Amino acid sequence: MLKGDYSRIAILAVCVSILVYATPAYPSYNSEAGRKHGIASKRLADLKKNSKRQKYRSYWIDTIRTFELVEKKYPKSPHAAESCFDRAGIYIDLYRHSKSLKDINDSIQQYSQCQAKYPKHSRSPEALYHVIDLSLKYKKDSATASRTFSSMNEKYQKSTWTKKAKSRVGTVTVQKPKPEPQIKKMPSPVIASAEKNKQPLGTVKSVRYWSGGAHTRIVIDQDKTIQFQAHELKKPDRLVFDLFNANLDPAIKDALPINDGILLQIRAGQYAPDVVRIVLDLASIKSYIAFPLREPDRLVIDIKGEEARSTETTASSTQTPTQKKTETAKVHSSVPQPKPKKTTIPKMPEIKNNDGEKFSLSSQMGLKIKTIAIDAGHGGHDAGAIGKNGLQEKMVTLDIAKRLAKLVKERLGCNVVMTRNKDVFVPLDKRPFIAKSREADMFVSIHANAHRKRKTKGIETYIQSITASDREAMATAARENAMTTKKLSELESEVNKMLAALKQDNKLEDSLQLAHAVQGSLVDYVKPIQPKVVNLGVKRAFFYVLINTEMPSILAEVGFISNPDEEKLLRKESYRQKIAESLYQGVKKFIDARSPQMMGI
Repeated sequence: MLKGDYSRIAILAVCVSILVYATPAYPSYNSEAGRKHGIASKRLADLKKNSKRQKYRSYWIDTIRTFELVEKKYPKSPHAAESCFDRAGIYIDLYRHSKSLKDINDSIQQYSQCQAKYPKHSRSPEALYHVIDLSLKYKKDSATASRTFSSMNEKYQKSTWTKKAKSRVGTVTVQKPKPEPQIKKMPSPVIASAEKNKQPLGTVKSVRYWSGGAHTRIVIDQDKTIQFQAHELKKPDRLVFDLFNANLDPAIKDALPINDGILLQIRAGQYAPDVVRIVLDLASIKSYIAFPLREPDRLVIDIKGEEARSTETTASSTQTPTQKKTETAKVHSSVPQPKPKKTTIPKMPEIKNNDGEKFSLSSQMGLKIKTIAIDAGHGGHDAGAIGKNGLQEKMVTLDIAKRLAKLVKERLGCNVVMTRNKDVFVPLDKRPFIAKSREADMFVSIHANAHRKRKTKGIETYIQSITASDREAMATAARENAMTTKKLSELESEVNKMLAALKQDNKLEDSLQLAHAVQGSLVDYVKPIQPKVVNLGVKRAFFYVLINTEMPSILAEVGFISNPDEEKLLRKESYRQKIAESLYQGVKKFIDARSPQMMGI
C-alpha cells in the first residue's frame, strides 16, 4: 500500500468519527416524537374499533389531547405537524357520534390553525379543503368557503386538493360581509355573555320550560354559542332577552302560555336581522338569574316568584296567537324523550313524601333540612360510564339512590325528592330545578367514576367550583358534564356570581361540611369490605347538575366502575346497600352537627 493511500484512509477515518460523534440530537428527538405519535395513532385506532367507547366524549377528547401533547412537547419534530392535522380530523369522527355542530366548528378551527402554522407541509392544502367542505356541508357557509378557496388557490394553485376544492365550491363567489344592522340600544343591560362579533348566524331551535313551586326554569336551545343581553321592562312587567347573531327557526310560531303565578307566557320573535328577542311576560318576580351552557348550547333562565302554583308543569304544545308587533311570539315545545330501557338491577319500593308524619326526627330537632333531594346520575339513553364487564353507571346510581331514599325516609323521617326513580333521561339542567321546585334543603347526586387506566380506583366527593382541584377532578367533571374542560372558562363570569351569592348565604361552607361528612362515612363503611380502599378526598370542580341549586349540594363518586374489582363490588346488591348506608350516615352526621344540643338539668 502506498503512503498516499494511508493518508487517505486516515482522513476518511477522522471524517467518519466526526460524523459519529458530532451528529445532532434531532434523530433521537424525532424518534421519541415518532414513538409518542405512534402511541396516539394506536389509541385512535383502538377507539375506532370500540363501539362502546365511541359513545363517550371523554375518550375522544383524551385521544385529541394525546396528539396535542406530541405537538407541544416536540414542536421541531416532523410529527408535530402530523399530530396537529390528525387531531383536526378526530373532531369530524366525534361529530358523527355527538351530532354537535361545535365539533364541526372545532375541526374547522383546528384545520385552519394547522395550515397557518405549517403552511409548507404536504397536508396543508388538504386542511384547507376540509375547511371548505365542512363549511358548505354542515354550516351552509358559502362565504367562508369562498374566502378559503381564494387563499388556497393563491398558495397551492398546483395542488390536486385545490382542483378538488374548485369543484366543491362550484359557482360560489366570494361574498362581501354585510354591514351590521343598527340595533336599538336597550336600557340597563344586566347580563352579557360575550361581545357581539361577526359570525355565521345560529338558529334558536326551541324554547322549553319547567314550572313548580316558587320557581320557573326556561331553556332556550340554539345550535351555536349563545351571546345574549337581558333587560327588565315595566308597564307591563317583562324580562327581555336579546340573542345576538341568531335567527329564529320558522317552525316556532306561537306564544306559549304558562300562567303559573310567575310567568304569564313566553314570546319569541326576530327583532332584527341577526337578533332574536325572547320576551317573558311576568305575573310576579322576586329574583332571576340567566347563564349559558354548552354541549348542547342553550341559555338557562331561572326565575323565583313571590307566589306560584305548587303543581309542576312542563312546556306544552298548546299555542296562542301573538299580540305585539315588535315582539312577535314564536315558541317551540321540547322534543319527546326516548322510551326508558328495562333495568337489570332489582327494584326497590317507591319512596313517597312523608308530609303526614308530625313527629319526625328532623321536625323534632327544629332543623331547616326537612326535604332531601337525591339525584341518580345519568339515565335513559345516557348510560354513563360502562365497566369492562358491561355494568352501567345509570343502573348502579339508580339502585343506590332508591336505597338511600328509603333509609332517609324511614330513619330520619325527612321528605324525599328523587330527580328520577326509574331508567329515564333527565337533562342535567332540570335536576337542580326539580330539587328547588320541591323546596329541597339538601341535594345529593350519586355517580360512579371512570378512568382510562383501569387500575385507577377510589372514592371521592365533590362540591361546586368554577376552578377544579386538579386535572383529574377536571376530567371527572368533563365526563359527567359530557363537555370539554377548556369550555368551562366560558361560564366563569356567571357561575362566579352564583358562587358568591351562595358564599354569602353560607351554602358553600355547608356543602363543604356535608362533603367531608359523606366522604368520611363512605371510606369508613367500605373499609371492612375493601381494606385497601383509596380515599381520594373532597374535591372541587364544576358540574352542571350542581349549578344554581341554592342549597348544600354534593356529588359523590362512589367508586370507579372502570376498575374491574370495583365494578365487581358495585354489581353486588349487598355492596350497593353498604354504599347507601354510608351515604345516609354521612347525611345524618351533617344534620346532627347542625342540630341544637339538649342539655341535662
